[in-house]
Amino acid sequence: MDERLSGHGDPLEQLEDTEALYLDRYVTLFGGKGGVGKTTCSAAAALHLASTGKRTIIISSDLAPSLSDIFEMQIGATERKVCGSLYALEIGQEAITARWQEKFGPDFYEILSRLMDVEEIDSESEHKLAEYIGSAPALKEETTLDYILELAESKRYDAIIWDTAPAGETLGLLDMPRLIKEHLRAGAKVYEAMDRLGKGMRRMARSVSEIMDEWIKASERIADFLRNPKQTEFIVVTNPDGMVVNHTRRLIETLHKYEVNVHAMIINRVVREADSEFLVRMKEGQRRYLEQLLEYRDGMKIVALPVSAVEIKGLDKLRQLNWMF
Repeated sequence: MDERLSGHGDPLEQLEDTEALYLDRYVTLFGGKGGVGKTTCSAAAALHLASTGKRTIIISSDLAPSLSDIFEMQIGATERKVCGSLYALEIGQEAITARWQEKFGPDFYEILSRLMDVEEIDSESEHKLAEYIGSAPALKEETTLDYILELAESKRYDAIIWDTAPAGETLGLLDMPRLIKEHLRAGAKVYEAMDRLGKGMRRMARSVSEIMDEWIKASERIADFLRNPKQTEFIVVTNPDGMVVNHTRRLIETLHKYEVNVHAMIINRVVREADSEFLVRMKEGQRRYLEQLLEYRDGMKIVALPVSAVEIKGLDKLRQLNWMF
């Protein structure tokens, strides 16, 4: 164990000489509680990788994406060049819904066609069936990752940075296979709808089962991709704040539970130099939380990012964070 991170002494001194993160996996996920600065850190990482000559794309799946603000240019649901070999994409709710319809719409249509003459189905019954099937846990999150997996397999980019949704939604991806199995096998609403439509349940259940098995296999494939340490790494972004630290502990424990490769932790907004009473108090308050975060490291690299008096946005300011990577 590195003596500098032994858990004793001033936590700021222990963080003084930590190593750069050296991102070397094909897909790097940045995650953490909302508002900790993960989009800033992921954007800086993507810009750094692109500066080394790697064709890089950063993807945000946060339903309130902020890549446009960070890069100071309009980023939308289609891949856009930011600069050099860096590209960006924001997957908003509308894009996720459209992709869900593209990927799963044919299966849904097949279910309906086996139930009845689809030309005769009334809109209310169709809506209820679509609502139940489409409400499967983490299905929209799975659709997002399905896109990222497809992009990774296309090899159009040398590196993919994923600015994930707040940690709770990201963790739902890891439990997808189990949740989807439970949801789809408890299909009382579907069977009730079939009964009302007057079709044979036994024949329909078999057809539904085959389709659902394909969905389950797809979710297992995606979960395996997240857990593959040769392809994927996760960077936790956090702040030395009470509520955030507790959230970070739970996040790291859950990632370890699902055998996800937690490569590093970025502790953002750390007060190193205190030249005012406010900052002195803030620095003193951060000490015990920094000590707790050091206890969570469990072999991962740790970088402390100093608190900034100005908002970090725009390419020039993002480049000032190159030292982390």
